[in-house]
Amino acid sequence: MVDSIKHNVRQMLAPAAQEAKASTARNNNADVKISPNSSGGADAINVSMKASVSSLAEKPPVDIEVVNRIKQAISDGKYPINLDLVSERLMESYLEMQG
Repeated sequence: MVDSIKHNVRQMLAPAAQEAKASTARNNNADVKISPNSSGGADAINVSMKASVSSLAEKPPVDIEVVNRIKQAISDGKYPINLDLVSERLMESYLEMQG
């Protein structure tokens, strides 16, 4: 569960980092790489984070259409729930948070 959240965050940050890179390149008329290892990396990450926050503000954090489809599938009894897998992942998340 935590891994999927981390993966989703990386996916959200990737387009924002690319847009920040393109924007910086357009403004400075130079090709700028955005990576934590480059000089000025902290500034690039800052720009990337601001772009990410802006993109998150444009749309709701939850896709209501998907939520409604899942709710309907659950109420129709057509949504498979593997309770063993759910409890296993919850325990893994708990143990990961504990350190």
